[in-house]
Amino acid sequence: MAKSCNQKSKILYLEKMLNESAGGKPITMQEILSTLEEHGIRAERKSIYDDMETLREFGMEIQYKRGREGGYYLERSADPEIQQGKSVQEEKKTEATETVKTEVVKTVAPEIPVKGEKELKLLCRNSVKEKIFDTFGKDISCKAKGSDNFLVVVQTEPDEKFYGWLTSMGRTVHIMKPKKVAIAYRDYLKSIARDYKGIEK
Repeated sequence: MAKSCNQKSKILYLEKMLNESAGGKPITMQEILSTLEEHGIRAERKSIYDDMETLREFGMEIQYKRGREGGYYLERSADPEIQQGKSVQEEKKTEATETVKTEVVKTVAPEIPVKGEKELKLLCRNSVKEKIFDTFGKDISCKAKGSDNFLVVVQTEPDEKFYGWLTSMGRTVHIMKPKKVAIAYRDYLKSIARDYKGIEK
């Protein structure tokens, strides 16, 4: 896709949106794309994921909340002793003097690092489409696969919580990519099955 002339400003708009989300409602991928479009910036989901990672490396503690009301947001702490060595600066203009003031805002590292999130491709049965939307939100990429299934691309942490949810979905949801995550989930199931070996009928 051809890049628009405002591509260099995209990451600055992302930082602005994230700062505005701190302490408030998370911003969805669709809201991000729509806001960028309003400023003449066309972007794809993959480029947004890359920009989010760049901002995390810069020091911003960006988190992602799953679910219908989920999205990206910036968590900030009121306790100056919780986070060491990391801060982000935000500019505030007063209406009276329009003087720019810079303050250092301390941030809290999440229990599970957001950097652990991965982009997963899942093959799902049509019968569980609403459950998928309830879990990951309706702004996820969705594509029909045959007459009975559809493919979704989600951003999530492939941890035990996710594996537990996947197990509850039975045979209706399968991990297609990355293969490493699919193998890890298979090994997770094997480890559980070993606990039940030797049980007599």
